[in-house]
Amino acid sequence: MIKFKKLESSKVVYFIFLGLVILEIIGAGLSVAFATTVGQRDAGLNNIFLGFLAIVLFSLPWIIETRFKIDIPNYLEIIVSLFIFASIVMGNIHGLVDTVKGYDKFLHIVSGTAISIISYEIIYSYNLSRTKELRLNPGLLSVFAFCFAITLLVLWEFYEFAVDTIAFNISGEPSRNMQRYQWINESSIYPQSYGLMDTMLDLIIGAFGAFVVSFVGWRILVKKFNYERRKDTDDN
Repeated sequence: MIKFKKLESSKVVYFIFLGLVILEIIGAGLSVAFATTVGQRDAGLNNIFLGFLAIVLFSLPWIIETRFKIDIPNYLEIIVSLFIFASIVMGNIHGLVDTVKGYDKFLHIVSGTAISIISYEIIYSYNLSRTKELRLNPGLLSVFAFCFAITLLVLWEFYEFAVDTIAFNISGEPSRNMQRYQWINESSIYPQSYGLMDTMLDLIIGAFGAFVVSFVGWRILVKKFNYERRKDTDDN
């Protein structure tokens, strides 16, 4: 019964966000259909693409659970859905990453933290399904969680680069600025363009969140590992 309630709560969040994204796609479609300028049309097309991307990402947890037979905790599914909605819908479709200072960096801290927690849950669940002799030790689990998070953070930067490039080739002008390459670097410390600095700061901040989670997880698993080893020794 408890498991059923958890599943239902994640479904509620999923369908709420799914409905909102579908409305965004419909609105973007109408914007394209009745566009009076090239910029309005291109923005609508880009928002349609982002809407469908959000739907795919919303569905990923259930795809992973079905395909790999992994039970992702309910709270993680909700966190992932909230993050996707905050980053793609609110951040990019509604432009909060451009209009709200620090919004982009906040998203990267959350993403690094959430991805590390998810990777911990996945590998820990897999570890428990194996015999004690074949299980990974806490150190390797932490390294895996950290590297997994870094990999997905890099893939996100690939996505930002792709969106900026595709949008530029569609409209012939810089209509998207996900990598902040249009911003002027006013820093006296960093000598290159702001776009490169933004990308590196995103990765550094995300890596910091991933490191914190990996370190805390490592300490928790070490204590658990030592406790189980002492218990096995006492039993023998």
